[in-house]
Amino acid sequence: MAAGSEEMGVIKDFFNPKKKIEIKAMADNFYATDDCDGCGECYRRCPTGHIKMIDGRPDWGKPCLMCAQCGTVCPKGAIRFGRRPAPES
Repeated sequence: MAAGSEEMGVIKDFFNPKKKIEIKAMADNFYATDDCDGCGECYRRCPTGHIKMIDGRPDWGKPCLMCAQCGTVCPKGAIRFGRRPAPES
């Protein structure tokens, strides 16, 4: 197998609508900041229905398509992706 061809296969599978690719660890990187008011717009607009509201806050389930629709529709701009900031002391 040529170098990089395995990675290209993964990328092709990701964009193939006939293949279901679960991105497990990536969903754990979505979070809502303190600006979240619990409106639930992210929950209502998630195309996979894997966002749940727990105690008035979004919780990302799996599989996540990584479409970022949740962040796009958030009226407060409270949805973030990446490492959560450390809690202030």
